Amino acid sequence: MNPIQRESIHMLSDQTDSYFERISAYRSDSLDIEYLTHLHKQHISHIPFENLDIMAGKAVSLNRTDLFHKIITHRRGGVCSEINTLYNWFLESLGFQTVSYSARIIASSNPVQMRSHRIISVALDGKQYITDAGFNFEHHRIPLLLRENIIQDDGECQYRFTRDDFWGWIMWQNRPKLGWRKILGFTEEPHIDLDFIAPTFFAERHPDSKINKFTKVSLYINSTFYAVRNNLFLKEVNGVENIIYPIKTKKQEEKILREIFLLPL
Repeated sequence: MNPIQRESIHMLSDQTDSYFERISAYRSDSLDIEYLTHLHKQHISHIPFENLDIMAGKAVSLNRTDLFHKIITHRRGGVCSEINTLYNWFLESLGFQTVSYSARIIASSNPVQMRSHRIISVALDGKQYITDAGFNFEHHRIPLLLRENIIQDDGECQYRFTRDDFWGWIMWQNRPKLGWRKILGFTEEPHIDLDFIAPTFFAERHPDSKINKFTKVSLYINSTFYAVRNNLFLKEVNGVENIIYPIKTKKQEEKILREIFLLPL
């Protein structure tokens, strides 16, 4: 049995029931792009990206049972490796054919980074779609067809893929007021849960990590992207950050996390 097969033990029926309830999604026997789009949208609007355990000095576990208890039972969120590891398990359990890739985030301030971000490819009708429920910035709100030079619109931003000798695939994003920019680079090498332990540990502990300095929480609420980042409460409209107000105290931050992001503190 190869490692990918070893990881493919499915969720129990009561676990999938709880997962559907957590993201307010419906069941369907039609494993098609319409249903994958529904699950993607429900996921990003119900389970927040959040680094609260990292900020509290708690170790992050990528054990699937631990992730289920944290995110589904206790109604928390997680960083990308936590959310997409659990999401991948859920999709597998429903019968979707998935494979995970490790992507490099391409930021304007730090364009070349280690592979750290888990994304999921889903095979449907001979095509591949990229779905990602764990990104801490305005990101694609629908699964994207992995095909070169096709512009795909999610209602807020546009996306396209190109090929490159170094990056492999490059995902581009067009924010209406900011123009096109590279956001992710990845190759089609299959990765399993174990491959994301090291980058998650880097995110937790390394002095160069961008995830262990300030509280980072984000969620799509009524189709608008809201976030707590760098002691600011903000939203993104047309890909541009709009500061709602600065966060001056821990008590004020906790109030936002409870009342806006519905996180149990």
